[in-house]
Amino acid sequence: MGTFIIGYLIFQVVLFVVILLITNRTDKKGKIKYYKPNEVPVGFMKTKESFIDTSTKQVIYVYYNKSTGQRIYVEY
Repeated sequence: MGTFIIGYLIFQVVLFVVILLITNRTDKKGKIKYYKPNEVPVGFMKTKESFIDTSTKQVIYVYYNKSTGQRIYVEY
């Protein structure tokens, strides 16, 4: 009975670690690259969208490229 409990606890710890790794890989907010205002590529236009990044407390503006449909985020 004791080995069953130890095996169950080890299984729970391994499952927890796997869930943390999967969550970290699928978290898109951590992978967003913020450009500086002087790094905006050619063809991108500023939109009216903006938000405040909760981790840095900086205002982020959204730029859009009409020909490709790509959006980038610029930190001010």
